[in-house]
Amino acid sequence: MKITLNKLATSLKKQLPKIIWLMGDEPLQMQEAADIIRLTVKKQGVAEREVFDIGTNFVWRSLLDASASMSLFGDSKLIEVRLGASKTGKEGGEVVRKICEKLTSSPDIFLFSSNKLDAAQTKSAWYKSVDQAGLIVQIWPVNANQLPQWINQRCQSIGLILEPAAAALLAEKVEGNLLAAAQEIEKLRLFVNAGDRLSAENLLLLIEDASRYSLFDLADACLDGKGNRAVRILRGLQAEGTEAPLLLWALTREIRQICHLTFKLNDGLPFDTLCQQLRIWDARKPLYFKASHRLSLHQAQQLLQLANRCDQAIKGSGEPLNDLLLQLVTQFSAGVA
Repeated sequence: MKITLNKLATSLKKQLPKIIWLMGDEPLQMQEAADIIRLTVKKQGVAEREVFDIGTNFVWRSLLDASASMSLFGDSKLIEVRLGASKTGKEGGEVVRKICEKLTSSPDIFLFSSNKLDAAQTKSAWYKSVDQAGLIVQIWPVNANQLPQWINQRCQSIGLILEPAAAALLAEKVEGNLLAAAQEIEKLRLFVNAGDRLSAENLLLLIEDASRYSLFDLADACLDGKGNRAVRILRGLQAEGTEAPLLLWALTREIRQICHLTFKLNDGLPFDTLCQQLRIWDARKPLYFKASHRLSLHQAQQLLQLANRCDQAIKGSGEPLNDLLLQLVTQFSAGVA
C-alpha cells in the first residue's frame, strides 16, 4: 500500500508490516521516517538490527541469507537495506520479490530506503510485490510555498507558536533547506517557553542572539550578576555547538580568580592592589568588584566544587551535564551556592 509521510505514524499504530519501502530525495524527512519505523519496531520488542548498504558489487543473495539466519538472540530482527541512488537491477528485483513471498514465514522486518523511484521501477514486478505485502512511503520535497507551513507545524509539535511573518522569515533564512530549518527550530527551544508566540521581530533577535555571543561575554555576564543575560548567552553558545569543556573553562577561570580575590580581601588587602597582583585589567575591575562583593569565599569555593562536578560529567560520571552547567551559570551570576 502506498502512503505519504504524514500518514506513516498513524498507519504503523494500526499495524506494523513486515516490509516497508521509503522513497524520496529529502534527507531530513527520510531520516525521520526511518527513525519512526525503528522506534515502532523497538516497541514491538525487536532489538536487533542488521544494515546493508547497496553498492555496485553488492551480493543481493545476502539479504535472503540474512533473513534465513537465526537472530543473535533467537528472535526477529530489523533488516535495513539502503539503496540511495542505486537500483535493484534484475538480480535485486528478484530477491526483493522472493523476500515478499516469504514474509509470512519470516520473523524479520525489512526496511528499504532509496531515492525517488522512476516510472519503470514503479511498474516492475518487485515494486508491485512490495506494494501488496507492505508499505511504500512516498516522501516528497517541501517546496518554497509549503515551507512556512512545514515550519509552523514543526514548531507547534514542540509547543512553539510562530506568527505567519516569522515563519516566512525563517523559511527565507534557511533557503529551502529542511535540515537547517530543523536546527534553527531546535535553537529556538533553548530561548523560549512552550506556548510563547514569536513575531518576526522577536525571531530575528533570537537568531542574532544565538550567534553573536562569545565565551568572554558569558564570563562577563556572570561576573556582572546579570543572570538572565548569562543564561541566554549560555544557551546561545550551546545552540551554536560550543563544546562543554570550553564553556566550563571560561567559567572556572573566573571563579578561581574570584576565590583568590575574596580570600585576599578577607585578609584586608586593598582591592586595587589585588587586581594588580592577579593581573586583572582596569576595564574589568568593575566586574570583579561586583562579583567579589556579591560572592563570599565560601560561595566561590562551592562554585568550584560544582565546576568539578561539571568536569566529571564531561568525563562520563552520568550526571546531566547541561543541567549542571545551567546551575553553575545561575549560581555564579546570582551569588547563590
